Amino acid sequence: MFSHFPLTETVRYGNIGLAMDKTITVTIGAKDGSQHEPATPRRVTALDLVAGTPWAIEPSMLDTIRAIALRENESIEALEARTGRPLQNARSVSLRGDVAVVPVIGPVFRYANLFTQISGATSLEMLAKDFTSALEDPQVSAIVLDINSPGGQVTGIAEFAAMVRAALKPVVAYVDGMAASAAYWIAAAAQEVVMGKSAMAGNVGAVLSLDLRKDPHKAEIVSSQSPNKRPDAATDAGRAQLQALVDAQARVFIEDVAAFRGKTPEAVVKDWIGGAVLIAADAVAAGMADRIGTLEEVIAGLAGAKAKPATQPNPKGVIAMTLEELRAAHPDLCAALVAEGRESGAADERARILAVEAQLLPGHDKLIATLKADGKTTGPEAAVQILAAEREVCAGRARDIGKDAPPPVPHAAAPVDKPAAEDATLPIEERAKARWDADESLRAEFGAFTTYLAWAKAHDAGTVRVLSK
Repeated sequence: MFSHFPLTETVRYGNIGLAMDKTITVTIGAKDGSQHEPATPRRVTALDLVAGTPWAIEPSMLDTIRAIALRENESIEALEARTGRPLQNARSVSLRGDVAVVPVIGPVFRYANLFTQISGATSLEMLAKDFTSALEDPQVSAIVLDINSPGGQVTGIAEFAAMVRAALKPVVAYVDGMAASAAYWIAAAAQEVVMGKSAMAGNVGAVLSLDLRKDPHKAEIVSSQSPNKRPDAATDAGRAQLQALVDAQARVFIEDVAAFRGKTPEAVVKDWIGGAVLIAADAVAAGMADRIGTLEEVIAGLAGAKAKPATQPNPKGVIAMTLEELRAAHPDLCAALVAEGRESGAADERARILAVEAQLLPGHDKLIATLKADGKTTGPEAAVQILAAEREVCAGRARDIGKDAPPPVPHAAAPVDKPAAEDATLPIEERAKARWDADESLRAEFGAFTTYLAWAKAHDAGTVRVLSK
C-alpha cells in the first residue's frame, strides 16, 4: 500500500545555507502477510516542493516554508489569509532615470511556484529575465539589485551570480534589510555591495536539514547496486556521506564569494566568522560589503554611468583591482610577487649585461659601458650599434690616410708593339718564321725554311755575317 507520514524529526549539520527534505514512501505487505492492491497514488503536495531540494537559506525561513508545506489540507485562500500577503507576485523592475532597480525580495526559488505566489518571493527564472531585460534596454545605463532576502534554493544561484559578474553595465547590490546565504551569493557578484545602516549580510556556508518520516508499517528497500542512494543519517557512514555533500556545496559557495570579493576561501571562513550574519558596519569592516549608504544615494551615484567595455564573459568571477586594493587585500601575496619579480628581474638583467659585453670590439669600451648602464639595450641591439661605430671609425681612418698620401705618379706610356720579326725577346725560331713568312725574297734566295733558319741561328750567334747586299 502507498502512504505517507508526518514530519517527526529533523537532523541538521553545520549552520547555514544548504537544506534538504527527504520523504519515504514504499509498498509493503499487510501485517498478516497478504498483499494489498496499491492505493491510488497520492496527489503532489506542497511538501513535494520542499522535499529533496538543496537550500541556501536562513534556518528560520526554511522552517517557515516547511510549516506552510505541511498544511496540506488548507486551501490556497486560507494560506493567503494566514500569510497576509497577496497571491500574485508583486515583484517588478522600476526605472529611476536611467538606473534600473531590480528587486530580490523574500525567499529565492529556482522557478515560480506556490511559495512565490503566497509570499511574494523571488524566482530565479523571473529574476534572470528581468536582469537580462535591463541589460539589453538601451535606456538603462546601470542596474541596482535591491536585496532583502534570507536566501533560498541553491539550484541556479551560481549561474545567476556569474551572469551578474559578467554584466557589461555597472551593477550595484543594495542590501535593504538582509542578504543572507543565497541572496548574499548574488550580492557578492555585483561590482559594489552597499548596505543600509541596520541591514545584515552573511550566512556563507551550508546546512543539511533532513526530515525523517517514521511509520511501523513502512519500510524502504534500496537496490544493492546503489547502496548510497538513501544515506541513513542515523549511522556514521550515512552522516559522513551527507556531511561530504554539505561540505561540497559550501565549498562552491565560499569559493565563489571569495573570488567576487577579492579574498581567499580561508579568509572568508575566518574573517566572516564561519558563516555568521553581520550587521552593516561589521560587514564592511570584514570586507563583506563596501560601504554603508541609502538606496537613493546608490541610484544618484549611478545616474549616467557608462557601460563597461565589452569583455569576454567571466564565469570564474575574476575581479579587476587597483594596485592599492590588491596590496590592502593580499599583502602577503604582493610581498611574494615583489620578491619573485626582483629575483627574476635580476637574473634577466645579468643575462642582458653579459650579452652586451659579448659585442665588445677594441676601441669601443665607452659605448659598451653606456649600453650596459641604460638597462634596456639587448645583446643584438648592442651588436648593431658597435658595428655602426666601427664602420665610422674605419671611414675616419680612410679619410686621414687620404689626407697624408703623396700625389699619385703618372703612369708610363704603354710600349708600341713591335713586329715579331724584330722583337729580340722572342726565340730565334719565331723571329725567323716571321721574316720567312713576310719576305718573298728570302724564300726565293734560300728555297727552304730550314736552310734559312740555320743561317738565321748562325747569324744571331755571330758566326756569319753579311758583307754586302
